[in-house]
Amino acid sequence: MLLLPTGMVAPTQRTLPEFTLERPVSAADAVAAGASPGAVYAQGCSDLFAQFREGLSCRTLVSLERVPELRAVEWDGTTLEIGSGIDHHTGARDPRVREALPGLAAGWGSIATERIRRRATLGGNLMARRTRYEMSVMLCALGAELEFMTPDGTALVSPASLWDRSEPPGGLLRTVRIRDVARLWFGYERSMRPLLTVAAAVREGTVTMAVGSEYTRPYTVAGPLGTDPAELAARLPDAVGDAAGTARYRRHVAGVLLGHLLERRTAEEETSR
Repeated sequence: MLLLPTGMVAPTQRTLPEFTLERPVSAADAVAAGASPGAVYAQGCSDLFAQFREGLSCRTLVSLERVPELRAVEWDGTTLEIGSGIDHHTGARDPRVREALPGLAAGWGSIATERIRRRATLGGNLMARRTRYEMSVMLCALGAELEFMTPDGTALVSPASLWDRSEPPGGLLRTVRIRDVARLWFGYERSMRPLLTVAAAVREGTVTMAVGSEYTRPYTVAGPLGTDPAELAARLPDAVGDAAGTARYRRHVAGVLLGHLLERRTAEEETSR
């Protein structure tokens, strides 16, 4: 049980105040419904009930279950777009995701439990802004764009920016876009979770590494391909450390895991020749 700001105890969702349920059938209608005061978007809901118990206020619940465009995946050989409403199980097994970025498909399919993967969504994972959720780590390394729809139009933000503000961006997260995929290699290493996870993307001679953990927000560093992994990891900020693991230790582990990922990339390239 968790104490709400009012001091009331909310052990179950049965104590929630009444709210209005909206069930739009298009993204445009969802944005309109979500613009009302106190509106909350709902898709997989695997995290939403926890947020209610933590004090989330809701006057209008906007269900996104009937908005098919939020579950679309598009791949044109250069740019990969993944709808925010796709669940982890489906997204990780989508043939377009596997073709475009097999490393992302593998990493995505390894997170959470089977029960959660079949219900939780990409958008929910990102918008919950919980450090233990892993999709933002992968998307930070990939340099992804998050497209939000608002009544005034669309806006693009980076996954890292979700952690740089006190509140989530306004509007509806429609899609996650990854560009220049044809020249991109990606790998994800979570063997040291919860202490540390490492995502690595190699594009046009540059290595981008994102580091996350159960307890700290993701941090990203980049350098030329060929840079010693330990040297690249040494650029991580002191904020990467906490009581569960010092910055020095996390930098060391990040360098080791990055080295493993780059070795995997080399092995894959040799196999494909």
